[in-house]
Amino acid sequence: MSTKAVLWRPMYDPEGHALLTENGIEPAVVDSPDADQVKAALGNANALWVRTPERVTAEVMDAGPGLVVISTSGFGTDNIDIPAATERGILVVNHLGFGRTPVAEHTVMLLLACLKQLTWGDRGARDGTAWSERQGLEVFELEGRTVGIVGLGYIGSELAKKLRLAFNCRVLAYDPYVDPRLVHASEVELCADLKDMLGQCDCLAMAAELTEETREIIGAEELAALPQGAVVVNAARGRLIDLDALQAALESGHIRGAGLDVVFPEPLPEDHPLLKNPKVVFTPHTAGVTKEASKALALSAAQQITTALKGEMPPYPVNPEVWDTPQSRRPG
Repeated sequence: MSTKAVLWRPMYDPEGHALLTENGIEPAVVDSPDADQVKAALGNANALWVRTPERVTAEVMDAGPGLVVISTSGFGTDNIDIPAATERGILVVNHLGFGRTPVAEHTVMLLLACLKQLTWGDRGARDGTAWSERQGLEVFELEGRTVGIVGLGYIGSELAKKLRLAFNCRVLAYDPYVDPRLVHASEVELCADLKDMLGQCDCLAMAAELTEETREIIGAEELAALPQGAVVVNAARGRLIDLDALQAALESGHIRGAGLDVVFPEPLPEDHPLLKNPKVVFTPHTAGVTKEASKALALSAAQQITTALKGEMPPYPVNPEVWDTPQSRRPG
Protein backbone atom coordinates (compact mmCIF):
# COMPACT_ATOMS: atom_id res chain seq x y z
CA MET A 1 0.00 0.00 0.00
CA SER A 2 1.39 3.42 -0.94
CA THR A 3 -1.00 6.19 -0.12
CA LYS A 4 -1.43 9.45 1.78
CA ALA A 5 -3.39 10.55 4.83
CA VAL A 6 -3.85 14.24 5.56
CA LEU A 7 -3.82 15.03 9.29
CA TRP A 8 -5.61 18.30 9.99
CA ARG A 9 -3.48 19.18 13.02
CA PRO A 10 -0.98 16.63 14.35
CA MET A 11 -2.40 13.57 16.08
CA TYR A 12 -2.38 13.81 19.86
CA ASP A 13 0.35 11.17 20.09
CA PRO A 14 3.16 10.51 17.58
CA GLU A 15 2.57 6.74 17.78
CA GLY A 16 -0.44 7.29 15.52
CA HIS A 17 1.80 8.88 12.89
CA ALA A 18 4.26 6.02 13.25
CA LEU A 19 1.56 3.38 12.81
CA LEU A 20 0.40 4.98 9.57
CA THR A 21 3.96 5.04 8.24
CA GLU A 22 4.50 1.39 9.21
CA ASN A 23 1.49 0.50 7.05
CA GLY A 24 2.77 2.35 4.00
CA ILE A 25 0.62 5.43 4.51
CA GLU A 26 2.34 8.80 4.26
CA PRO A 27 1.00 11.23 6.94
CA ALA A 28 0.91 14.85 5.77
CA VAL A 29 0.22 17.34 8.57
CA VAL A 30 -1.61 20.63 8.01
CA ASP A 31 -1.13 22.47 11.31
CA SER A 32 -3.41 25.41 10.55
CA PRO A 33 -7.11 26.27 10.83
CA ASP A 34 -7.03 27.36 7.18
CA ALA A 35 -9.37 25.06 5.24
CA ASP A 36 -7.79 26.16 1.96
CA GLN A 37 -4.47 24.63 3.04
CA VAL A 38 -6.25 21.37 3.82
CA LYS A 39 -8.04 21.38 0.47
CA ALA A 40 -4.73 21.88 -1.31
CA ALA A 41 -3.24 18.89 0.53
CA LEU A 42 -6.20 16.61 -0.20
CA GLY A 43 -5.69 16.44 -3.97
CA ASN A 44 -3.96 13.05 -3.87
CA ALA A 45 -5.00 11.86 -0.39
CA ASN A 46 -7.07 8.80 0.51
CA ALA A 47 -7.72 9.58 4.18
CA LEU A 48 -8.32 12.60 6.39
CA TRP A 49 -7.93 12.82 10.17
CA VAL A 50 -9.42 15.95 11.75
CA ARG A 51 -9.13 17.42 15.22
CA THR A 52 -12.07 19.31 16.69
CA PRO A 53 -12.97 22.16 16.23
CA GLU A 54 -11.79 22.14 12.59
CA ARG A 55 -14.79 21.52 10.31
CA VAL A 56 -14.92 19.12 7.38
CA THR A 57 -17.52 20.53 4.99
CA ALA A 58 -18.72 19.25 1.64
CA GLU A 59 -16.38 21.76 0.01
CA VAL A 60 -13.40 20.30 1.87
CA MET A 61 -14.40 16.77 0.82
CA ASP A 62 -14.72 17.79 -2.81
CA ALA A 63 -11.06 18.80 -2.76
CA GLY A 64 -10.17 15.14 -2.17
CA PRO A 65 -11.62 13.03 -4.99
CA GLY A 66 -9.68 10.00 -3.72
CA LEU A 67 -10.89 10.22 -0.12
CA VAL A 68 -11.97 6.84 1.20
CA VAL A 69 -12.22 7.54 4.93
CA ILE A 70 -12.42 10.47 7.36
CA SER A 71 -11.52 9.90 11.00
CA THR A 72 -12.53 12.08 13.93
CA SER A 73 -10.14 12.72 16.81
CA GLY A 74 -12.60 11.42 19.40
CA PHE A 75 -16.21 10.32 19.68
CA GLY A 76 -18.05 13.47 18.55
CA THR A 77 -18.81 13.92 14.84
CA ASP A 78 -20.51 17.33 14.88
CA ASN A 79 -17.56 18.91 13.05
CA ILE A 80 -18.02 16.63 10.01
CA ASP A 81 -20.86 16.90 7.49
CA ILE A 82 -21.94 13.25 7.70
CA PRO A 83 -24.70 13.46 5.05
CA ALA A 84 -22.22 15.03 2.62
CA ALA A 85 -19.69 12.28 3.31
CA THR A 86 -22.32 9.59 2.80
CA GLU A 87 -23.49 11.18 -0.44
CA ARG A 88 -19.91 11.09 -1.71
CA GLY A 89 -19.29 7.50 -0.65
CA ILE A 90 -16.79 8.45 2.05
CA LEU A 91 -16.73 6.39 5.26
CA VAL A 92 -16.54 8.33 8.54
CA VAL A 93 -15.16 6.67 11.67
CA ASN A 94 -15.04 7.77 15.30
CA HIS A 95 -13.62 6.31 18.50
CA LEU A 96 -16.04 4.86 21.00
CA GLY A 97 -15.41 4.94 24.74
CA PHE A 98 -11.82 6.23 24.84
CA GLY A 99 -12.80 9.51 26.53
CA ARG A 100 -15.06 8.08 29.21
CA THR A 101 -12.50 8.05 32.04
CA PRO A 102 -10.61 11.31 31.39
CA VAL A 103 -13.71 13.38 30.62
CA ALA A 104 -15.59 12.01 33.63
CA GLU A 105 -12.59 12.77 35.85
CA HIS A 106 -12.31 16.27 34.40
CA THR A 107 -15.99 16.95 35.00
CA VAL A 108 -15.62 15.98 38.66
CA MET A 109 -12.59 18.28 38.85
CA LEU A 110 -14.62 21.19 37.47
CA LEU A 111 -17.41 20.53 39.98
CA LEU A 112 -14.94 20.53 42.84
CA ALA A 113 -13.14 23.62 41.52
CA CYS A 114 -16.43 25.56 41.51
CA LEU A 115 -17.63 24.33 44.89
CA LYS A 116 -14.24 24.86 46.56
CA GLN A 117 -13.55 28.28 44.96
CA LEU A 118 -10.28 26.93 43.55
CA THR A 119 -9.35 29.83 41.26
CA TRP A 120 -10.12 32.42 43.97
CA GLY A 121 -8.06 30.45 46.47
CA ASP A 122 -5.10 30.05 44.14
CA ARG A 123 -5.06 33.70 43.17
CA GLY A 124 -5.63 34.94 46.71
CA ALA A 125 -3.00 32.67 48.25
CA ARG A 126 -0.46 34.01 45.76
CA ASP A 127 -1.19 37.72 46.22
CA GLY A 128 -1.99 37.52 49.93
CA THR A 129 -5.61 38.71 49.75
CA ALA A 130 -7.19 35.35 50.56
CA TRP A 131 -6.03 35.25 54.15
CA SER A 132 -8.10 38.26 55.20
CA GLU A 133 -11.10 37.36 53.02
CA ARG A 134 -11.46 33.65 53.74
CA GLN A 135 -13.72 34.00 56.79
CA GLY A 136 -16.59 35.21 54.60
CA LEU A 137 -15.90 32.71 51.82
CA GLU A 138 -18.60 30.23 50.89
CA VAL A 139 -17.20 26.84 49.94
CA PHE A 140 -19.23 23.66 49.70
CA GLU A 141 -18.90 19.89 49.73
CA LEU A 142 -19.73 17.67 46.78
CA GLU A 143 -20.51 14.83 49.17
CA GLY A 144 -24.19 13.91 49.17
CA ARG A 145 -25.29 16.55 46.66
CA THR A 146 -27.83 16.00 43.90
CA VAL A 147 -26.14 16.13 40.51
CA GLY A 148 -28.04 16.13 37.23
CA ILE A 149 -26.37 14.79 34.09
CA VAL A 150 -27.56 15.67 30.58
CA GLY A 151 -26.58 12.71 28.41
CA LEU A 152 -26.07 9.21 29.81
CA GLY A 153 -23.77 7.62 27.27
CA TYR A 154 -20.34 6.18 28.01
CA ILE A 155 -19.04 9.39 29.61
CA GLY A 156 -22.26 10.26 31.44
CA SER A 157 -22.57 6.78 32.92
CA GLU A 158 -18.92 6.79 34.01
CA LEU A 159 -19.43 10.20 35.62
CA ALA A 160 -22.51 8.91 37.43
CA LYS A 161 -20.54 5.97 38.82
CA LYS A 162 -17.76 8.21 40.12
CA LEU A 163 -20.22 10.63 41.74
CA ARG A 164 -22.16 7.85 43.44
CA LEU A 165 -19.26 5.76 44.68
CA ALA A 166 -16.74 8.46 45.56
CA PHE A 167 -19.05 11.24 46.76
CA ASN A 168 -22.30 9.50 47.71
CA CYS A 169 -24.21 11.80 45.37
CA ARG A 170 -27.79 11.38 44.31
CA VAL A 171 -27.48 11.26 40.53
CA LEU A 172 -30.28 12.19 38.14
CA ALA A 173 -30.05 11.93 34.37
CA TYR A 174 -31.90 13.21 31.32
CA ASP A 175 -31.43 11.31 28.07
CA PRO A 176 -34.43 10.40 25.88
CA TYR A 177 -32.34 7.94 23.85
CA VAL A 178 -30.39 6.22 26.60
CA ASP A 179 -29.62 2.52 26.47
CA PRO A 180 -31.66 0.97 29.33
CA ARG A 181 -28.68 -1.21 30.20
CA LEU A 182 -26.64 1.90 30.99
CA VAL A 183 -29.38 3.24 33.27
CA HIS A 184 -29.37 -0.02 35.20
CA ALA A 185 -25.57 -0.20 35.34
CA SER A 186 -25.23 3.43 36.39
CA GLU A 187 -27.85 3.18 39.15
CA VAL A 188 -29.15 6.66 38.35
CA GLU A 189 -32.64 8.13 38.49
CA LEU A 190 -33.72 8.71 34.89
CA CYS A 191 -35.95 11.78 34.43
CA ALA A 192 -38.41 12.00 31.56
CA ASP A 193 -38.63 15.79 31.75
CA LEU A 194 -35.53 18.00 31.66
CA LYS A 195 -36.94 20.90 33.69
CA ASP A 196 -38.24 18.52 36.33
CA MET A 197 -34.71 17.19 36.72
CA LEU A 198 -33.17 20.65 36.76
CA GLY A 199 -35.41 21.76 39.60
CA GLN A 200 -33.86 19.12 41.86
CA CYS A 201 -30.17 19.71 41.05
CA ASP A 202 -27.49 21.28 43.20
CA CYS A 203 -25.11 20.75 40.29
CA LEU A 204 -25.60 20.22 36.56
CA ALA A 205 -23.08 18.39 34.35
CA MET A 206 -23.21 18.18 30.57
CA ALA A 207 -22.28 14.87 28.91
CA ALA A 208 -24.38 14.89 25.73
CA GLU A 209 -23.45 14.77 22.07
CA LEU A 210 -24.09 17.91 20.02
CA THR A 211 -27.08 17.41 17.72
CA GLU A 212 -29.84 19.66 16.45
CA GLU A 213 -31.89 18.56 19.48
CA THR A 214 -29.17 19.30 22.03
CA ARG A 215 -27.88 22.58 20.58
CA GLU A 216 -28.29 25.12 23.42
CA ILE A 217 -30.42 22.62 25.31
CA ILE A 218 -29.50 24.65 28.38
CA GLY A 219 -30.71 28.22 27.86
CA ALA A 220 -32.22 30.96 29.98
CA GLU A 221 -35.35 28.98 30.91
CA GLU A 222 -33.38 25.88 31.86
CA LEU A 223 -30.90 27.85 33.95
CA ALA A 224 -33.80 29.55 35.71
CA ALA A 225 -35.26 26.11 36.48
CA LEU A 226 -32.17 25.22 38.52
CA PRO A 227 -32.31 26.07 42.24
CA GLN A 228 -30.68 29.29 43.43
CA GLY A 229 -26.95 28.76 43.89
CA ALA A 230 -26.56 25.79 41.55
CA VAL A 231 -23.27 25.02 39.78
CA VAL A 232 -23.06 24.24 36.04
CA VAL A 233 -20.16 22.44 34.34
CA ASN A 234 -19.57 21.44 30.73
CA ALA A 235 -16.80 19.18 29.37
CA ALA A 236 -18.85 17.89 26.42
CA ARG A 237 -19.58 20.39 23.61
CA GLY A 238 -19.60 24.18 23.84
CA ARG A 239 -22.89 24.74 22.03
CA LEU A 240 -24.89 22.68 24.53
CA ILE A 241 -25.20 25.82 26.70
CA ASP A 242 -26.32 29.31 25.70
CA LEU A 243 -23.30 31.23 27.01
CA ASP A 244 -25.08 34.59 27.00
CA ALA A 245 -27.79 33.11 29.21
CA LEU A 246 -25.13 31.58 31.45
CA GLN A 247 -23.38 34.93 31.84
CA ALA A 248 -26.68 36.58 32.79
CA ALA A 249 -27.47 33.85 35.33
CA LEU A 250 -24.02 34.23 36.89
CA GLU A 251 -24.33 38.00 37.04
CA SER A 252 -27.72 37.78 38.73
CA GLY A 253 -26.34 35.35 41.29
CA HIS A 254 -28.86 32.66 40.42
CA ILE A 255 -26.00 30.39 39.28
CA ARG A 256 -23.19 30.23 41.84
CA GLY A 257 -20.43 29.14 39.50
CA ALA A 258 -19.59 27.46 36.21
CA GLY A 259 -16.79 25.20 35.00
CA LEU A 260 -16.19 25.20 31.25
CA ASP A 261 -13.79 22.99 29.34
CA VAL A 262 -15.64 23.73 26.10
CA VAL A 263 -17.13 26.94 24.70
CA PHE A 264 -18.41 28.24 21.39
CA PRO A 265 -16.60 29.61 19.54
CA GLU A 266 -13.26 28.19 20.60
CA PRO A 267 -11.49 30.21 21.78
CA LEU A 268 -13.91 32.89 22.96
CA PRO A 269 -13.29 36.45 21.75
CA GLU A 270 -10.96 38.34 24.07
CA ASP A 271 -13.73 40.73 25.10
CA HIS A 272 -16.26 38.01 26.00
CA PRO A 273 -17.68 38.79 29.47
CA LEU A 274 -17.36 35.19 30.69
CA LEU A 275 -13.57 35.48 30.44
CA LYS A 276 -13.65 38.27 33.01
CA ASN A 277 -16.16 36.57 35.28
CA PRO A 278 -14.46 35.33 38.48
CA LYS A 279 -17.23 32.78 39.02
CA VAL A 280 -16.11 30.77 35.98
CA VAL A 281 -13.36 28.14 35.93
CA PHE A 282 -11.93 27.53 32.45
CA THR A 283 -9.83 24.78 30.91
CA PRO A 284 -8.91 24.82 27.18
CA HIS A 285 -10.81 21.76 25.86
CA THR A 286 -8.36 19.38 27.53
CA ALA A 287 -10.77 17.01 29.30
CA GLY A 288 -10.21 14.13 26.91
CA VAL A 289 -6.53 14.58 26.05
CA THR A 290 -4.73 12.82 28.87
CA LYS A 291 -1.54 11.03 27.85
CA GLU A 292 -3.33 7.70 28.13
CA ALA A 293 -6.37 8.69 26.09
CA SER A 294 -4.30 10.60 23.53
CA LYS A 295 -2.23 7.53 22.73
CA ALA A 296 -5.28 5.28 22.53
CA LEU A 297 -7.14 7.71 20.25
CA ALA A 298 -4.18 8.21 17.91
CA LEU A 299 -3.63 4.46 17.57
CA SER A 300 -7.35 3.86 17.04
CA ALA A 301 -7.48 6.48 14.29
CA ALA A 302 -4.39 5.16 12.55
CA GLN A 303 -5.63 1.58 12.76
CA GLN A 304 -9.10 2.41 11.44
CA ILE A 305 -7.66 4.43 8.56
CA THR A 306 -5.34 1.54 7.71
CA THR A 307 -8.18 -0.97 7.87
CA ALA A 308 -10.42 1.12 5.60
CA LEU A 309 -7.66 1.65 3.04
CA LYS A 310 -7.17 -2.10 2.89
CA GLY A 311 -10.80 -2.41 1.84
CA GLU A 312 -12.02 -3.77 5.19
CA MET A 313 -14.70 -2.34 7.48
CA PRO A 314 -13.18 -0.56 10.53
CA PRO A 315 -14.68 -1.28 13.98
CA TYR A 316 -16.35 2.11 14.59
CA PRO A 317 -18.07 3.37 11.40
CA VAL A 318 -20.46 6.29 11.77
CA ASN A 319 -22.13 5.78 8.37
CA PRO A 320 -21.62 2.06 7.68
CA GLU A 321 -24.40 2.04 5.10
CA VAL A 322 -22.06 3.78 2.65
CA TRP A 323 -19.59 0.89 2.54
CA ASP A 324 -21.51 -1.41 0.21
CA THR A 325 -23.31 1.17 -1.93
CA PRO A 326 -22.49 1.91 -5.58
CA GLN A 327 -21.09 5.35 -4.71
CA SER A 328 -18.72 3.91 -2.08
CA ARG A 329 -15.06 4.75 -2.50
CA ARG A 330 -14.11 1.52 -0.75
CA PRO A 331 -10.86 0.22 -2.23
CA GLY A 332 -11.19 -2.76 -4.52
